[in-house]
Amino acid sequence: MKTKNREIQEISNQFSLGSVLESKELHDGIINSSFSVETSRGKFIFQMLNDVFDERTVQDYQDVQSYVRTNGLHVPVLLTSVYGKPYYRNSNLWRVFEYIPHDENPELNLDNVFELGKTLGKFHRLMKSSGFKPSFSLEGFHDVENVIESLNKSYMDDNDYVKRGNVTKEYDFILSRIYNHFLPENLEKTIIHGDPNYENFLIKDNKVISILDLDTLMEASPLIDVGDALRSWSKKDGKFQPSIFYRALEGYRLENDLPYGDSLFMKATGLITLELASRFLTDYFEESYFSWDNLKYESSAEHNLARTRECLKYYNDFAQEFAKENF
Repeated sequence: MKTKNREIQEISNQFSLGSVLESKELHDGIINSSFSVETSRGKFIFQMLNDVFDERTVQDYQDVQSYVRTNGLHVPVLLTSVYGKPYYRNSNLWRVFEYIPHDENPELNLDNVFELGKTLGKFHRLMKSSGFKPSFSLEGFHDVENVIESLNKSYMDDNDYVKRGNVTKEYDFILSRIYNHFLPENLEKTIIHGDPNYENFLIKDNKVISILDLDTLMEASPLIDVGDALRSWSKKDGKFQPSIFYRALEGYRLENDLPYGDSLFMKATGLITLELASRFLTDYFEESYFSWDNLKYESSAEHNLARTRECLKYYNDFAQEFAKENF
């Protein structure tokens, strides 16, 4: 912990933020490591990026932030280091954002999910006319066939037969269902967020006040984002919440009325749910990508298996609700 405190002070120095008074690690992300830091100059968010990202990720954010902010969509301001760059690299890649006061752990309801839907719809609409092309992209991200291939390889190559035997049911279930959710290949593409989980939005008094973490910007069908968002937003205690699903979709269509019926949004939601389950199950074997809670779980594998089963629990509930769609 002392080592981490020294590093936090080092980052503060590199961004001319003064002495660190308090630092608290945030645990709402599963890729990057974030810290709420109070210094003699105020409160900020320090973020250490996962090794899969590089400086181009931060540069893409800086290129997008002014455009969306001047068009009425708030994203946190990225600070510039003493070297004139929007990042600092030691053994890790760091960036620093302004802190935005917001409600802590807001419970999703019919009011704020409507606002979440509107925000995502506006983001897609703005990005479609932006002319922006990201310089960085995660290889194979949201490429479902690649995700399945990675899962197959991890499952088949692992020589721990006990470990593999523990997840045969989950593995077989995913492969038996995921192909049913493949989307048409001729869908219109735009720049999407890539990770519109509810943790990546700030809410205050049931209003969305900011959108976060534009690390996974990519060119794809907006259905990928909407399906991922609906998966994240319409889940409570592992159960599917249809009223939340439709209210969020209503908000989205108000800002970006895609010419698709409900069934295609349902298909996308199922697809992203099973894609995420596949990625968690792959990391159950590889233990190399997602961060994990070492206070609650004994290993990364155990945490990733819990995540996989949570995804599949939600999927089963979701699929029962929409059984008429032949999911």
